[in-house]
Amino acid sequence: MIFYDYPLNEQVRVFLRLTALFRRVFHFLQRDDPWDHHAALMSLFEIVDGTNRVDVKSDLLQGMERQRGILSALRNNPQIEQESLLVTLGELDVAIEGLYASKGKFAEHLRNHEGLMAIKQRAAIPGGLCDFDLPSYHYWLSLAVETRREQFRSWIAPLLPTRTALELHIRLMLKSGKTLRLEAPQGLYQQSKVGPEVRLLRVAVDDSCPCVPEISANKYLLNIRFLEAGEAARNRVMSSTVPFGLVFCSF
Repeated sequence: MIFYDYPLNEQVRVFLRLTALFRRVFHFLQRDDPWDHHAALMSLFEIVDGTNRVDVKSDLLQGMERQRGILSALRNNPQIEQESLLVTLGELDVAIEGLYASKGKFAEHLRNHEGLMAIKQRAAIPGGLCDFDLPSYHYWLSLAVETRREQFRSWIAPLLPTRTALELHIRLMLKSGKTLRLEAPQGLYQQSKVGPEVRLLRVAVDDSCPCVPEISANKYLLNIRFLEAGEAARNRVMSSTVPFGLVFCSF
């Protein structure tokens, strides 16, 4: 299955983007080639840019405190598997404590790092990171793999509590919804009354189906058009019935 997530508010949109960027950073950081570490650094700069105007920690704490309150109310409920509940509450406690313990605005230490900001500024210019433009960056890319990786880890370490909290928050949100098995006749699906409490939609399509969902949604209406995949398709809607899964996440 291929999963397509669609946020219904700006807060969740930022959370999903940051989660994807963190995963990209660590994907490239675990590899050894200098250009993989270059790609990791460019993704780190995207994290910095994507959080300039939002208070990530405050928004995340608010969402996780709400999740903890809802789950805490389920203690001693005979219909709830208590061992799993306690494990999840423990994860929330650790993540929330980590956020409270992290000091300063998210990624502020990176914005105040003159060397990194010099690289970031040059990176905005096409080809601006050639060795003759920024010899110090060329030197860094030439360092031993572990030396480079350890320095990168020191840059990203203050962000790790937020990354851990983001992963948990999104995971709990996705687990909160039940998957509906639906069909889109002639590639079209519409539903009214999505609900103001829904924060995230997930559409699941079998990877053997050559189509891509185009989602438009708010609390009043949901529209999904399944478009033919491929460059030659040119936004043509599927002519056949498309089976898919749909999850409404409100937790």
